[in-house]
Amino acid sequence: MIRRILLAAGVLLLVFQHYVHPITAQVQMIIFLSGIILLGVPHGAADLLVASQNAGQSKLPFSKTAFFINYLGRLVLFAVFIWLFPLAGNLLFIVFAAYHFGETDLYEFKTNMIAGKIFVISYGLLILGVILLQHFEELRPMFQLFDAGLRHASFIDWLDENRYVVLSFCALFFFISTFYYFSSVGLGQYHSGKFLLQLALLLLVLYYLPMTLGFSFYFIVWHSVLSLRNIVQYLRSNNLYSFAVIARQIGLYSFLAMAGITIFGLTGFMFVNNDAMMVYVFLGLAVLTAPHMQIMHDMYKSIRANHTINTALSVPK
Repeated sequence: MIRRILLAAGVLLLVFQHYVHPITAQVQMIIFLSGIILLGVPHGAADLLVASQNAGQSKLPFSKTAFFINYLGRLVLFAVFIWLFPLAGNLLFIVFAAYHFGETDLYEFKTNMIAGKIFVISYGLLILGVILLQHFEELRPMFQLFDAGLRHASFIDWLDENRYVVLSFCALFFFISTFYYFSSVGLGQYHSGKFLLQLALLLLVLYYLPMTLGFSFYFIVWHSVLSLRNIVQYLRSNNLYSFAVIARQIGLYSFLAMAGITIFGLTGFMFVNNDAMMVYVFLGLAVLTAPHMQIMHDMYKSIRANHTINTALSVPK
């Protein structure tokens, strides 16, 4: 039901943008930043509790000290990698984000086998391809703010000229992997048709919304809301954590994460203009994604293993 509500909200946003009153770039930026603060960062702020729950589900010891060393170590390592190798680092972030988005959206599918993992990554790449490549003219000026963007101008030019070819390959990869996955697990026509219809509506919204608004809708309204719902249900499954404990944890680490992103931005020129601000937020999210996606992967693996959802093959409601 929640996916239908979110999709309806996306369609209404699309209709408003194109047929009622276009949302200005400044208002889009306000929506983006507000959403990042209220939902985007908080959906990753419960990682300590989720990691503790993962360890408990696997009957493994858990240490907060070891968690923070591992978490911050991955964060710093990925940040250094992006700084030293910006092109490779950002491409790696796209792969990480694609898998994370796909695993969240498809967590009720059986994706432990190879066909399932290919299905997940192809889904995420298609989503990101539609958001970024369809609106590359909005993305390109952001690259030019940094020396790394200027150094890789030839690659950016190539990507700009061939973006629809790349997007077509993403779509082809998705449909081939989806057909292979559905054939492997024996998903019925009703379930597969329902899933594809929901995806078509989601892609329609993302394709025709401006990039900032489209990314805001997908990452904040869609991904973060679904993630928070899954996290709370997972943490509440054995009644170890109350809603108050979860809320305090999310509030504390959201504040720390936003403070870190702000300090990081102050070292450069985050607050010069909207493009710079968005790039620094993206970079902050990229660095946080490295440790966060592993914890979420373990969570979804545990959910499927313990059958806390309806069935491993049920489709999203």
